Amino acid sequence: MDFLNTIFTFPTVVFTTLLLIVIVFWLIALLGFADIDMLEGDVELEADGGGSFFQMGFGGVPLTISISLVVLISWVTSFYAHKLFAYALGDGVMFYLLGSAMMLGCFVASIPLTALLIKPLRRFFDSKETASKNDFIGLECVIATSKVNSQFGQAKVQFQGTEQLIEVRADEEGLFALGDVALLIEHYPNKNSYLVVEKPW
Repeated sequence: MDFLNTIFTFPTVVFTTLLLIVIVFWLIALLGFADIDMLEGDVELEADGGGSFFQMGFGGVPLTISISLVVLISWVTSFYAHKLFAYALGDGVMFYLLGSAMMLGCFVASIPLTALLIKPLRRFFDSKETASKNDFIGLECVIATSKVNSQFGQAKVQFQGTEQLIEVRADEEGLFALGDVALLIEHYPNKNSYLVVEKPW
């Protein structure tokens, strides 16, 4: 009860709410209804403009992973800070002012810690980042989601001895289901995805 009281009390409750959202997202992603690279387009725009995430060393992994780690670390640090310094927060308006300052401090502290944790993860995404997008054109892929349409879809493709998960799109809905084999024929740079069609043979 003490644990639940802490995580559902301001300021930790803010990060608890965000953490619950992150957990729900990853559950949906595991079911194949969400893409871990869904924010990649925004990441590329930030990179071109010298965005803050890249300046802090968050590049090289999907933004969804970076955000998830920031939320998780913020929640952990906020929980322990709340436990240790609850007596110093005071009452009334001061409680919310000092609580907000504690929340902001936990968030700021989570950023360099997340950047540090991301470094060993980058190698798992290197092959995808370094491979030329056009190298996949003409290759066969296996559909990895329950459906593929003009807005959603993922597939697994074998490239240089490794299996990679890529974003795919189809002009018509209902052509593909989980496990179907398709052909990659075009790359959409603005969407970072590939057009797939049925195999002609």
